[in-house]
Amino acid sequence: MNSTDSHRGWAWTVVRVVASAVALAWVLHVTPLETVVQALQASNLPLVVLGVLMNVGTRVAAAERTLVMNQGLGLTVSRWQTLETLFISNFYALLSPGPWLSGVVSVYRYKSFGTSVTGGVSSLLASRGVEFVAVVVWGFVCALLDPHVSMASIRYPLRLGALCLLLAACGLAVWLTVHKTFKASGFERNGVALLRHRVFAKVADVWTQILAQGMPVALKASVPASIQVLLSGAALMVLARSLQIDISWISGIWMSAAVYAVVLLPISIAGLGVREITLVKSFALLGFAPRAAVAVSVLLFLDQLVSALIGGLLQIGSVIVRTRRVSRS
Repeated sequence: MNSTDSHRGWAWTVVRVVASAVALAWVLHVTPLETVVQALQASNLPLVVLGVLMNVGTRVAAAERTLVMNQGLGLTVSRWQTLETLFISNFYALLSPGPWLSGVVSVYRYKSFGTSVTGGVSSLLASRGVEFVAVVVWGFVCALLDPHVSMASIRYPLRLGALCLLLAACGLAVWLTVHKTFKASGFERNGVALLRHRVFAKVADVWTQILAQGMPVALKASVPASIQVLLSGAALMVLARSLQIDISWISGIWMSAAVYAVVLLPISIAGLGVREITLVKSFALLGFAPRAAVAVSVLLFLDQLVSALIGGLLQIGSVIVRTRRVSRS
């Protein structure tokens, strides 16, 4: 990475930090901190524990989804290695200002298991793609079916989401088609590369192979992805009810989908600020006060901490095992 790219990366990180700070400042302005603390103090601890454990369960479903993609690409990564890598990447995701470090850690660990960088990147991207589609589809359906939400209040967000999905699909189709054309014409072999790095060109090739396999792999991966979405919505419902906030499972699903979408955008640090604003607006549609939404957001962040703690312990264990192997050899 040259100095220009490094400066751009730091500048974008600063922008994201500022965006998170501004969003959090607005949340604290509309929701006094003492009211959030009071709501958390009155929470039902067993339900909080249950909700956090259910969210940890979504990580297990996510690992199963990635395992399907690994098997579809013929990668030699076991179920335990996939699960361990996912939790360890969650640990690094909490430490880093964005998702890039967790992705790098996942690819590095896959490489240590004997897979190629191309295979690791392709599997993670394809798995994320299935997850994104599952979250969006379930979120849209549940938002439309939720009797507590009027269509007038969500008409424009739904239209915007549909437009973004259409643009993403068109962009992916154009990218794969143009890449295939340039490769067939020999331009890349002659030095006029379509992409800046050869790894991304290879990833495009693997993605083409995934698409050529048809729908079986994607459909098989969509099962754990759907379980992940449904479990995430149920966890949000349980966490809300631990604060005496009665929301339905359907509401929990589309709310968790909305949070997923905004946290995925690279405009904040670990979703701080944007997650709270999304929940404040979502809970307002159901007639709940902002303090309830912020309290639930705190509990959702607790889930991130627990997953990161599990990942940190697994990372320490992995280092110890590796050190013992080296010392024995």
